[in-house]
Amino acid sequence: MKKKENEKNCFAEAKRNRRNGGFSLIEVIAVTIIIGVMATMMIPSIDGAGSKARNAKLRNDLATLDQAIATYKLEQGGVPASLNNLIPDYIARNKGFKDAKNEEFQYSVSGSTYTLTGSDAEGNTVTSDGSAVADSQG
Repeated sequence: MKKKENEKNCFAEAKRNRRNGGFSLIEVIAVTIIIGVMATMMIPSIDGAGSKARNAKLRNDLATLDQAIATYKLEQGGVPASLNNLIPDYIARNKGFKDAKNEEFQYSVSGSTYTLTGSDAEGNTVTSDGSAVADSQG
């Protein structure tokens, strides 16, 4: 009789502990799986944001350099022989002329025209709007 009573007490205590206790193993596993699935869905969108930002910066840098070269051309009568000739009068702060791949911009002069190009995050060549190549195409 005492044995059955002890078993009843054990079951009652286990039931009480289960009610007052933490999460079950199944609940923890389910939450972990849900978080994993959500993280997997978010990675591509986060990964693409970096390359979009680098590409936008590339286009803005090319436009800024085009404007600086145009101003230089108006004041000096020709395009600069090097991008470094734009510093400090036409470009105030320079941390290097780099594209989205962190490589130097390609700048070449031919007479009174120039070609300014850089690579976007995918490795495609992007030519500035003021370049001679852009002028001959459009």
